Amino acid sequence: MTPPIKWHTEFAKIITCANCTRSTCRHILRNRDENIPQPGYIGARYVESLVLLVGQNPGTPKSLEVQDRPYTASLRALRDTPTPQRYAELSAVLKHFIPQWPVTNKYFPLSECKLSLEDISYCNVIRCRTDSDRKPNQLLAQECIKEHFVNWLHMLSPNVVIFIGKWAWEQGHNAVDELGIPCLYMNRQRNLPADKRAANRNEVAALVRKYRG
Repeated sequence: MTPPIKWHTEFAKIITCANCTRSTCRHILRNRDENIPQPGYIGARYVESLVLLVGQNPGTPKSLEVQDRPYTASLRALRDTPTPQRYAELSAVLKHFIPQWPVTNKYFPLSECKLSLEDISYCNVIRCRTDSDRKPNQLLAQECIKEHFVNWLHMLSPNVVIFIGKWAWEQGHNAVDELGIPCLYMNRQRNLPADKRAANRNEVAALVRKYRG
C-alpha cells in the first residue's frame, strides 16, 4: 500500500524552492517575505471528485493586499515549521482567500460543474509571481513543470484537468496528455463573444461531469 502523502512536507518543499532566479526569468519576483513560491490548494473533498484546476502563475495582490498578508504569513509559517498544523492553518486561510481572487468568479467553472472549492485542487503551472504579472518565459515554465507540476500530477492523480487560460494549457497539457488524463482549458480571451464564452464553459463542464469521481 502506498503511504499517505505528507502534504505539509510537499508544500514546504515548493515554498523553499530556489531553483529559478532572475537569470532564469528576469521578471520573476522572489524574496523571503511576500513573494515566495506558492504551492496551491487541495480541497478537503478532492479525493471524491479528482478535479484539478491549473492556472498560469500567482498574481500580484493589487486590490487584495490586505488579504494577501495573512496568506503569505501562513506560507512563511509552513516554510519555517513544516507541520500538519501549519498546513491546516494555510488551508483554512486559502479557503477564505481564493473566493476573493478575480479569477475565481470569472474562470473557475465550479457552479456549472456542481462543485465547491472543497471538491477541487488548484495549482499553477508556475509557482512564482512575476513583475506586474508579466507572462513567464519558456525557461521558467520548463523548470517549474519538471520540478513541481509533473510531481503534483502523480501525487494528485486527477481524473480530469482544467487549465485556466490557453497559455497554461499550452505549457502544461503535454505533461497531462502523457499520463492519459483528459483536459481542456477555460478561454480567458478578453474579447471572446458571449456565446463562445458560454460554449466554452459548457464544454468544460461537460468534460468535468463525465470524468469526475
